[in-house]
Amino acid sequence: MGFDNIYSGFEVANRMGSVPDVGMFGPSDSNILPLLWDWIDDTLDEDKERQLMLSLLLTGTHDPFVMPSTEPIYHDYIEDTRVNKYLNTMRVVDGVLKTIVDGLKFRQMYNETLIIIISDHGYAFRDWGRKSLAAWRVPFECGFLVPLMLHNPYLEAKQLDAQYTNMDILPTIMDILLSSQKIAHESINYLLTVRQDQLNSILSRYEGTSLLRLSIEQETQRYTFHLDNPGDSHVIVKQYPRKLVYDVHYDEVHLFHLGYDPQESIDLILFDRPDYIGTYPDWLLVDQSRNSLRNWLGRWINTKNNLSDNHKKLLRKRFRQSMSDLRQNVSRISLQDMLDWADATLELASVWTALVKVRYFYGNMTFNSLKHHS
Repeated sequence: MGFDNIYSGFEVANRMGSVPDVGMFGPSDSNILPLLWDWIDDTLDEDKERQLMLSLLLTGTHDPFVMPSTEPIYHDYIEDTRVNKYLNTMRVVDGVLKTIVDGLKFRQMYNETLIIIISDHGYAFRDWGRKSLAAWRVPFECGFLVPLMLHNPYLEAKQLDAQYTNMDILPTIMDILLSSQKIAHESINYLLTVRQDQLNSILSRYEGTSLLRLSIEQETQRYTFHLDNPGDSHVIVKQYPRKLVYDVHYDEVHLFHLGYDPQESIDLILFDRPDYIGTYPDWLLVDQSRNSLRNWLGRWINTKNNLSDNHKKLLRKRFRQSMSDLRQNVSRISLQDMLDWADATLELASVWTALVKVRYFYGNMTFNSLKHHS
């Protein structure tokens, strides 16, 4: 699948004259919008019933957070200069989004348009208790917390509280399109006319889960897999509230419980030593008589990627904790259970990485540095 037209900075200059670059992606968002409206108007002039798909990359909130020269207002929200720049660009992009919505309404396209807002990664503003100030190679939650909004006037407004990934966007779109089929003699949203069996075929082959189909019971069982930005640095696996981080370069495993430690300040792997004599967090239940039998170093390289064996290992014990128990803090977390989960999940992460490497070809960018560093 491709796009009929791709507008780069050269097209902007040819059609609008010389405009300054903002940040690392070229002209500001406000200079791109006229090209979008021109394309929509020209396309619909030829065929008013034509269905359209557009992708618009808004770059105003990307590092280094440069304000457009046409924006005269700058607020000092807090003392941190970089955060101030970020918040000001957020305000500007909010205005761009309003302009887009107003433009769709003006062209009477708003009711028939599914608007999807998503971001590729988050940013660390030293808010995770570490000296982190970047978007690259950040394995913490601040690097993955991004907006995901699907909007149409006919969709019921609700906020979902669960673990989702960008891989869930396409199945969700398909679900929305399936539910928007036109019913005779009723005035409802009609986004797409495609045979249902064709959409079901796509859904059955695609990785990811529709946000509309994931039940509450499945939320605490679902595994999500992540790579940090830009990849080739950390492999992250989550089964909320558990989170495993594998550091590719240093062959290190880190384990966190996001429910009781949302700032990821307590690495539970550090407690997996028979000689550990320090303190433990109050929410952790520790068997003082246990001895560590695990070796976390070198596991990644020595693992044989047998999907069947690892699947059986994961099924031996159901690693579950209800969301209600977690929120009410009615139970303590077993360190042994967390380490058992990490032991099995590290194997699973290695399997997933191998499958990704086989399925998608990234050349030299694909996990070539997965080496054991002595």
